[in-house]
Amino acid sequence: MDFRIFKPQGVLKDHVQGIWSLSVPPDRVGEEKKLLFSDAGSGIMFNLAGEVCFGNHRHSGGVMIMPNSKEALYVTLPPGTVLAGIRFHPGMGYSVLGKRFDHPVSIADEPEHLHFLESLQEQLRYCCHHQARIVTMYRWMIRNLDTDDAVRHAITEIVKAVQPHGRPHSMPVSARQIERHFQKWMGMTPKYYQRILRVKQSLELIQLSPDIPLADLAAEQGFADQAHMTREFSHIAKITPKQYSLLVKKKQVQDR
Repeated sequence: MDFRIFKPQGVLKDHVQGIWSLSVPPDRVGEEKKLLFSDAGSGIMFNLAGEVCFGNHRHSGGVMIMPNSKEALYVTLPPGTVLAGIRFHPGMGYSVLGKRFDHPVSIADEPEHLHFLESLQEQLRYCCHHQARIVTMYRWMIRNLDTDDAVRHAITEIVKAVQPHGRPHSMPVSARQIERHFQKWMGMTPKYYQRILRVKQSLELIQLSPDIPLADLAAEQGFADQAHMTREFSHIAKITPKQYSLLVKKKQVQDR
């Protein structure tokens, strides 16, 4: 599998985590299967070739809106797959698309709401390599994004406020209002978002130091104990800390 990602700066930085392009060689023997961890973000995916499977959802082509990610899921990519997409920061899919989606949605499902993505899909069909696809999506975002959007500013401030080092008491809205906003924009509570962040940060630490004692990691990340961390991983990441540590070490050996 060949995967490229561009992480924008400047005007797109607050909206977009990454603009990406992926391909699986047509001559690969067998399907590629990957576990995608939850980041609470959402995205737009363009399936340019291949029937891919996200969890239990099969998608044979066209534009797909990927909902806010609450749990990890497996993606299955057959030989010859070509995908491209835009990954939004948590809550920003609502700002760009004007509504929250709770499950994968195609243009055929909501033609009136998503028809504006058809022109970008057509442009991407004529792109022959990763860089062309990424540049095409980047330019489209620059042309179509309202950088002065008041909703975007509100989402940015409220999402930052509930992060571990945020400052919730500086917000001009109550905790109840913050919870309503989270449900509207992301379909989850602030507390659940914090759980996702804690697991995500723990996964990143294991990736950096796969031999880290798991009891120490649990204490450092604020879990009640190692058993609590394992339960949270199993629910949100669909893998235990020990299993992920072994996977990271196995990949390190393969890459040598």
